[in-house]
Amino acid sequence: MPLKDLLPPRPEDMHKGFRGRLLIAGGSLRYPGAPALSALGALRSGAGVVTLLSLQSVCEVCAARLPEVIYCAEDDVFRWKETALSQKNINAIVIGPGLDRSIAAEIFTTQMWQEWPQRILVDGDGLNALAVTKEDLRPRSDSVFTPHEGEAGRLLGIPPAAVRSDRAGAVRELSERWGCVVLKGHNTLIASGNRFAEVRHGGPELSVPGSGDVLSGCIGAFLSMGLDAFDAAVLGANVHGLAGELLSRNGVDGVLASEIAHALRKVIHEVRAGNINA
Repeated sequence: MPLKDLLPPRPEDMHKGFRGRLLIAGGSLRYPGAPALSALGALRSGAGVVTLLSLQSVCEVCAARLPEVIYCAEDDVFRWKETALSQKNINAIVIGPGLDRSIAAEIFTTQMWQEWPQRILVDGDGLNALAVTKEDLRPRSDSVFTPHEGEAGRLLGIPPAAVRSDRAGAVRELSERWGCVVLKGHNTLIASGNRFAEVRHGGPELSVPGSGDVLSGCIGAFLSMGLDAFDAAVLGANVHGLAGELLSRNGVDGVLASEIAHALRKVIHEVRAGNINA
């Protein structure tokens, strides 16, 4: 299906809630900027309402950069599940950007996987949390995983080199275990059940810190707009790659993740206008 056909309609009388409401749960003292990049990626992808659940200090850092985001501060990560589930009218959640590794993060991510009632995307340390949990967790058809080869290896219990040697096999195995999976890297692969896609957009300009956080926010935005997991992943991964290609016209070095996020707006406009046939 052409990317244009995956983009939600934009009626003249729409309001911000029509664009989707996304909750992002992540951030830590070590990685305060990661959820801000996810939020920026979501907003530049067209999300209507983005809420960040994080530590007070992280919310303060992010608020100075992104006043368009709603902030929900809770310093006790053990209470994040209760706080997240109390949020009203949320259509999807992104868990993991900058979350860091801790027992609290493992418990929160596992509980949300089991109890969150809407679409869910797990990235970064959210994936690492699920890789070490001893719970027998069921697959979710409304979920997206976005691992790189290292995270995929931890989820499968094999070295990253083994993932690299059989990327298609790894992404299919992960999909059978969890749901829709986006295996990031050169020619990103996406698998969900019997559906499979390869992303041929983007290159080394995307291999920068925070690029994956932007991608998780982008896919999360499309999940919040009502796309199913596979379509949201395909659309998000492709426009993220196209944003990288746009920036690479000025070289592949020195690209910032925030620049990738800002480029999403132009790419999505060009896709919607039919100027990019992908």
